[in-house]
Amino acid sequence: MAIAPTENSALAKKLQKFYLIIAMVFIIIPAFSQQEQAGSNEAIIEKFIEDIASNTDRELDYTTLYEDLTFYLNEQLNINEATKPDLEKLQLLSDFQVNAILQYQKDYGQFLSIYELLNVSGFNEEYLRMILPFITVKKIVPILGFSPQKALKYGSNKIFMRTQKVLEPQIGYSSITDSALAASPNSRYLGSPYKMLFRYSFTYKTKISWGITADKDPGEEFFKGSQKRGFDFYSAHLLLKDIGPVKTIVLGDYYAQFGQGLVVFSGYNYGKSSMVTSTRKKAQGLKKFSGTDENLFYRGAGATFRFAKIDFTAFASKKKIDANITAIDSLTGEAEDISSLQTSGEHAYPSELVDRKSVSEMVLGGNISLNMEKFRLGLTGIQYSYGANLLKTPTVYNQYDFSGRANTNIGADYQLMLKDVTIFGEGALSQNGGKAFISGMLFNLSSQINMALIYRNYERDYQANFSSAFGENSVNANEHGFYIGTTIYPYAKWRIAGYYDLFTFPWLKSGVYAPSKGSDYLVEVGYSPNRQISSYIRYRQKIKQENIPSTIPSVIDGIENNTTTKIRFHISYKVSRTISLQNRLDWITYQKEPNNEKGFLIYQDFIYKPIKLPLTFSARYCIFDTDGYDSRLYEYESDVLYAFSIPAYYDKGTRFYFNVKYSVNKKIDLWFRYGQTYYSNLNTISSGLTQIEGKTKTEVKLQIRILL
Repeated sequence: MAIAPTENSALAKKLQKFYLIIAMVFIIIPAFSQQEQAGSNEAIIEKFIEDIASNTDRELDYTTLYEDLTFYLNEQLNINEATKPDLEKLQLLSDFQVNAILQYQKDYGQFLSIYELLNVSGFNEEYLRMILPFITVKKIVPILGFSPQKALKYGSNKIFMRTQKVLEPQIGYSSITDSALAASPNSRYLGSPYKMLFRYSFTYKTKISWGITADKDPGEEFFKGSQKRGFDFYSAHLLLKDIGPVKTIVLGDYYAQFGQGLVVFSGYNYGKSSMVTSTRKKAQGLKKFSGTDENLFYRGAGATFRFAKIDFTAFASKKKIDANITAIDSLTGEAEDISSLQTSGEHAYPSELVDRKSVSEMVLGGNISLNMEKFRLGLTGIQYSYGANLLKTPTVYNQYDFSGRANTNIGADYQLMLKDVTIFGEGALSQNGGKAFISGMLFNLSSQINMALIYRNYERDYQANFSSAFGENSVNANEHGFYIGTTIYPYAKWRIAGYYDLFTFPWLKSGVYAPSKGSDYLVEVGYSPNRQISSYIRYRQKIKQENIPSTIPSVIDGIENNTTTKIRFHISYKVSRTISLQNRLDWITYQKEPNNEKGFLIYQDFIYKPIKLPLTFSARYCIFDTDGYDSRLYEYESDVLYAFSIPAYYDKGTRFYFNVKYSVNKKIDLWFRYGQTYYSNLNTISSGLTQIEGKTKTEVKLQIRILL
């Protein structure tokens, strides 16, 4: 029987696919079996968060990101039924890899084996090993109708309880006479030095999530005084997804993410890092909030409805936030003027309690987006108002900052996907007429070369309190810049990544009383000779301008370049099925005349996971030596589940910590963490209420997780 040309072509593709799968399975399965036994899934997540956190000095809450990734460890993503938003939520996949998976499915149908990904553009053996714990391949079966009974029966209930404390006495907790305290009420903390957390969560697949979080910071009162309700902060949420035409419903506390972040993008934020082509923001619309940040979230309700190719989202929020009060209405007793919004969330002594929830914040927002196969167009708007006038103390540089009670932002974003090119961007406008624009392109030049380009132009008078777009500034204003990044796989086992970012600040900034400019570039070379060894070396240099110090008060002698150079060597290796080791050396130089500084840090990590014991042990010993705070180094530390530690290392000393996780049974896990920093050249650590007399600072944490 004759076979038509189209049938013959389809048959050839299927045979080719079959032979490739068979070959890959026989060659690679033994390697992956050993890797899965020895690998650390948590280490993959920690490396991803460290790359994101390495570009900021701020303490950010990565709870939601951590939850997204650990969710897929327990509920592996079936790539045969995953949509583009599902693949993007995994975060570990680049735009090229997401598009390549979807295109491969169109060309060849469902995946028959997970190892078939090696035949997809953008994947190699090393990358597949990394994402293997998070994904799976299963045949698509019809989904049975949703029922509350099924959700309650098969859903997952979890309870977390954590406490932690600095062991050394701190001045803020020392005793003082009543008369001295009355004369200086802010000289002591009101509560205990313990930090405490309680969290309950329920999840059913990706369809239902609800939970409660309660948090107490060190020094805050607990079931007494100003906190008779117990914890200082309470949060709750309910999230429902994919119920008929309703894509998402969220009640309580939540995040909102749209476009490229020029109008609204709450939650974790990432920009420049060693993931040099992961520059396009993957907005996920409305998301639950389950972290402990006490101000940077929304409280109210929101919903996204889907009609054919169009998504429509509306959300509203109203809550009290912290602010620095400068004037009070004599009739109502409410705040009339505020000088700044406070985001620390700490309320441990009287002046902080005055700022606590002192002003109301009302937010109304929405988004409408057209989602085609290769094209996306969105329109986002947000209006927010405060219960008091925000009037900053006038300075030479902040005259274009937002002031008043209310503001509005609108923006349009777009994304066009061609064969090997993705074009994306967003333009936005604030109520005062200030404009901001960002546009980028992602290129898949070949299976070994990817490239990203980004241009941004944020005018000095663009005012957006909830924006979080790509940039060098902490706010999206007063910045022009061009970024280029590329990743190259020149040979098997080698990876070269680098970026160059050139930026200018057309108007004045804090500490820079003239228009200024700068640059930032990074080169990283990675080498993994086998499954047991992975290493990289990184070079990064950032040049920014600041005021030249003057001996005459209020006189500026001009601006000068400040150059920060960092060099890192990192290697991780497995010495057995149960023991893994990591070494890192960081070197830094900070050049600012006349005070140039330098420093280094070196550490050894030890990870032990016995096969027959329900125990995990990890430890680090670190030596650091820097000339001062300007030459500080930040390092991500392993911690208990859903806790994050990225301390600054400066001066001279050593640091040691260890973590122990013990599984009592299938439903109860215990964590214990002990860490101590020793400063060889100091007799007093820190200052103010956290001051410690001595050379050591020691922290302990205890956490329990119960699965119901």
